[in-house]
Amino acid sequence: VDVERELFACREPAGDGGAQPLHPLVADVDVGEAGPAEQPLERTGHERVGAHGGDVDGHLARTLVRVDQEERAVAAGRRPLLVCFNRALKESIAAAVPEGGLVQTWYGLCDTFLTARGHELDYDRVRTDPGFWSELRERIVCETIPDEWMYDTLIVDEGQDFPAAWRDLVFAHAHENARLLWLEDPLQNLYARDPVALPGWVGLRAHSNYRSPRPVVRMLQALIDNGPPIEAASPLDADEVEVITYEDTEALTGAVKEAIRRCYAAGFRKEDVAVVSFRGREHSRLFGHTRIGPHSLRQFTGRYDNSGQPLFTTGEVLLESVYRFKGQAAAAVILAEVDFDALDDATVRKLFVGATRATMKLVVVASARASAALRGRGIMR
Repeated sequence: VDVERELFACREPAGDGGAQPLHPLVADVDVGEAGPAEQPLERTGHERVGAHGGDVDGHLARTLVRVDQEERAVAAGRRPLLVCFNRALKESIAAAVPEGGLVQTWYGLCDTFLTARGHELDYDRVRTDPGFWSELRERIVCETIPDEWMYDTLIVDEGQDFPAAWRDLVFAHAHENARLLWLEDPLQNLYARDPVALPGWVGLRAHSNYRSPRPVVRMLQALIDNGPPIEAASPLDADEVEVITYEDTEALTGAVKEAIRRCYAAGFRKEDVAVVSFRGREHSRLFGHTRIGPHSLRQFTGRYDNSGQPLFTTGEVLLESVYRFKGQAAAAVILAEVDFDALDDATVRKLFVGATRATMKLVVVASARASAALRGRGIMR
């Protein structure tokens, strides 16, 4: 927390081009430019820090919002805005921070801002009109942003999922001397976005993983061929990653049932366990089930209540997709329906996201060909 607190004390590079020194607590991290060079941003005078990698996003963002809101905003009258990509992550962050600022997804920010400005949004067009969101962006560009929509601290979480056009529109909500923080992890780039350039920013690159137990990090170290090594910073060095192989779709539910049994046998309770599908909800073979063996499944219905909260079915064990569960965590994670043609970069990133949701135990339920590929790399026994 002390390191995270000092991030807000970082300043943009000095006039001679050299970055001002960071606090001694973060002197051993890789500090440099936060992104590739491109046309510099017009706005100046901000305190600007970009933090990359190490699976820092969710926990760090929540801590930074608490620090800024509770310890700084109350005393100085500052208002924070945190914008992320994933709605489930937004909901978990919003539930953990005090009132006084705004936590939204990019799409939610577009919706609430335009609605407040009197626009009527026809969401029935989303599935049929590929230009729907581009049109909304153009509407925002044409709007003058009033003072009540300007913020003193602006945090972008899951920055790897943001295209450059989103960056510019989000930063338009920052006061002239606002603090800006950009959090991203390239290994969680599930949508293959190009990196967003942040020229002139101080960059902090963290390679330590504090969330995942050491066996999970060892698996990831073997999985990632290039880039800086991931440091296992968690004190937990418990069970090795387990893999359960299924031969066909009919055997899948039996394999997941066995994975749940192993988690329970290891002492985890039903509320500690999450089944995370490697596939999206539309293509998953699990989301059509209400039960797996004796275990009822708690899953998102696709609907929301009048206050915008997601509605879930009643069940014992949480079932989510890797896309919705990004930014969240569970003590015991069953990464299910793992199947792929090749261990390419996209597959590696999806495995990274799924595996790092586990804080204590990871069980992988994989097809025969995926299991063979993983074992062939020496990743799993």
